[in-house]
Amino acid sequence: MKKIWLGMLLPILTMVMVASCENDMDSNPVFHENTTGFVLNMPANAANNVLDLLATDELKFTTSQPDYGGMPLSVNYDLQMSFEDFTAEEPVYTVLTSSISTVVSVSGSKLNNAVVTMFQEANEGVEYPSGEVRDIYVRLHANVNGLELGNCYSNVIKLQVVATYQAPDIALPETLYVCGSSIGEAWKTWKPLAKTFGLDGHYFAMVYLTDGAEFKWGTYPEQWLGYADINKFNDEVGAGLSDNGGNIKVANEGWYVLCFDAKINGEAIDYTLNVYPGAVYIIGAATSSWDDSDPASQLTAPADATGEWVSPAFTGGGEMRAYVKVGTYEWWRTEFTLFEGSLYWRNVDMPNNWAESVGSEYSVQVLGGQKLYVKFGTPGVDANDTGVVK
Repeated sequence: MKKIWLGMLLPILTMVMVASCENDMDSNPVFHENTTGFVLNMPANAANNVLDLLATDELKFTTSQPDYGGMPLSVNYDLQMSFEDFTAEEPVYTVLTSSISTVVSVSGSKLNNAVVTMFQEANEGVEYPSGEVRDIYVRLHANVNGLELGNCYSNVIKLQVVATYQAPDIALPETLYVCGSSIGEAWKTWKPLAKTFGLDGHYFAMVYLTDGAEFKWGTYPEQWLGYADINKFNDEVGAGLSDNGGNIKVANEGWYVLCFDAKINGEAIDYTLNVYPGAVYIIGAATSSWDDSDPASQLTAPADATGEWVSPAFTGGGEMRAYVKVGTYEWWRTEFTLFEGSLYWRNVDMPNNWAESVGSEYSVQVLGGQKLYVKFGTPGVDANDTGVVK
């Protein structure tokens, strides 16, 4: 059999199609816009029934393609819901789901949440009246899928439903961030806070704040939360906190540990900002003590953010243990090691050491006489926490 190349076949097919159109024009469908609407059928389980939405698994709405001149087309259907009957010039509605099938399904729980949310948006501060029978109205909007053609609407169906308000699942943020005038590149660097090991909702970071420095915070970069979004302040070091146009302003220059405590309160999260003095320590077998906050094991702070924190010399060999002191938390809750030159904060239970619980690459082995050098960010550049032992 001889091969027929596609490039040779296309012109032939085109000629056949043109000839067919010329010879059979009356029998070929021609697209036209739909002007008569189309039929949306009542779901079987909704006819003459009051639907308890949380007890309803699924509603199936069925239809058939609008008449576009008899042409079989890919059609997109949007299932719209309103508290009104769609007769207003600009009806208020929400889209429950979209489909390219003539069977459009929506779960009872999704419809329940849409009813409650739409009510709350229209009645700010009013609790949804759970258990009340409510009329809702549903229709389909159709158009030729992917094109600005074929826009039309089905008939409107009235459903009677019972919706129930469900308190949203409130979760504490995975981490928090701070950004400000003296944190990395001013007002561009978002410094992530470390999580206090074993205590959900507690986050901390070491920062150097200049006189009059200002900062904002967020549960994600560029959220730009400020002074008014803190429920309680606890300034334990005399930083001098105040509100300046929504920013949190610090009156006095220095090294500070910013510690945010988050607590779920009903449907909201309350935040406390604690400000503690900046302090870093080494501890353990490679030092002279296992005592928490031993003055002999404290790192010397640099004059400002351009310098390095420097530890006392290790008194012996072994694994380095170090931590930022945060309020009254035990030292091991805010412990760090060095991994690829950066501070790596403790996030696992550690009965003995880093090597055993996390891995040898996270275990920093030191020699007597060596020191730990730590840098908390580079002014104007970044807020990366880095360190080295030498």
